[in-house]
Amino acid sequence: MTATTTAREAKRKDGKLISYPMAAVKIPKGALVSINSAGYATNASDTAGEKFAGVAYETLDNSAGNPGDLSIRVETTGTFVFIDGGANGAQTDVGVEFNIVDNQTVTDAATTNGIKAGVAVESISPTQVRIRIDRYAS
Repeated sequence: MTATTTAREAKRKDGKLISYPMAAVKIPKGALVSINSAGYATNASDTAGEKFAGVAYETLDNSAGNPGDLSIRVETTGTFVFIDGGANGAQTDVGVEFNIVDNQTVTDAATTNGIKAGVAVESISPTQVRIRIDRYAS
């Protein structure tokens, strides 16, 4: 394929809410979602080969199905409150990048695979942090 030299219709779609085919799992509303190495949406974890996708817009259960049978809508922008796995939440966390631990927990500490979820915009308590996922969700 060669590069275009004329105008083309790129068929733009809004990217704030994206639908991804799911793995054979249940993903709860508000959970961190990743794309696994097979290309399916799954509950986020610190697993090699996963890419952060965003936050589940809805609860969807495909645990009795096959991968790709259902698709889940995922929010890719905004700020969301998650558990601070470091349990040392402080105002100094603001502006710091947070890594995924599991589908509801993030930490500013190093993790095995270092999958970034976003940057802290508010330290709510020692156990809760609000992160902005813009530019981190794929």
